Amino acid sequence: MTLSGFVSEIKNQHQRSFKGALIFCLGLGGCAAQAGNVANVEDAIVPHMAEYHFKLTHAEQGSSVVDASGVLGYRFEKMCDGWVTEMQQVMILQGSEGTPINSAYSITQWEDFAGDEYRFRMRDYLDGTKVDEVAGKAVRGSDAVKVTYEIPVEVEEELPVDAMFPTQHSLVLLRRAQAGEKFGNDLVFDGSGDDPTNRVAVVISGRKDADNTADDPDMIAQSTFHRMNLAFYPIGAAENGPSTEMAVDFGENGVAQGMRFDYGGFEVLGTLDKVTRLPMPECG
Repeated sequence: MTLSGFVSEIKNQHQRSFKGALIFCLGLGGCAAQAGNVANVEDAIVPHMAEYHFKLTHAEQGSSVVDASGVLGYRFEKMCDGWVTEMQQVMILQGSEGTPINSAYSITQWEDFAGDEYRFRMRDYLDGTKVDEVAGKAVRGSDAVKVTYEIPVEVEEELPVDAMFPTQHSLVLLRRAQAGEKFGNDLVFDGSGDDPTNRVAVVISGRKDADNTADDPDMIAQSTFHRMNLAFYPIGAAENGPSTEMAVDFGENGVAQGMRFDYGGFEVLGTLDKVTRLPMPECG
């Protein structure tokens, strides 16, 4: 593979990894609830700050990536008018030839409580140089979801009315886990990369005991969890199989206790290092 081809592939793989984490909200505050059945999941949400580190756990012979490491910072807050999420991810990816590639990605998003309006801004960097930026909003109408992009160009598109936004989808997954459901298949829009809309298939495990060593002063990473195995099928290219497969150990109080990304040629493990509770808003 040429250097330019390697860089292009690294960029695509990084975008896919972040897309997976974003669509699932990392299983963090955007999806949180107390253990057990909850009549209103939103009322039990626990805002968070969390830190993760990533490392390569497997690479097949001939893979374009032979080593990977990185960090992810996540902040989720409940505001008076909706959920606000901020994420920053840095990955250092080493090819079989050449120098390592430093790939960074950041996002800020807001989503209203009803799941009817979503605003987003995402930036992608390679070796410190911004190579992509996307910003816009999506609004659910009576018969369609209207998406308006502002950056890099002003353009509009429509999606089916049942397309979900990231936090909305995460809440649905949590409710399914609490109800004992094992499967899901949903259309989800997040606005990022070349494939902003995906058909997301999920398999949900039963309850498992927490097993992590995170710095956790508020003891919010110690609940039982459900392992969510997700596969992402870009709209219009589903026949090619999933672009990303991932698993999230999703605590019943909302903390993602670990995550795994499978790109076919290599696999990456994400480990929770630190998590702290954020205060609830004071709304008049």
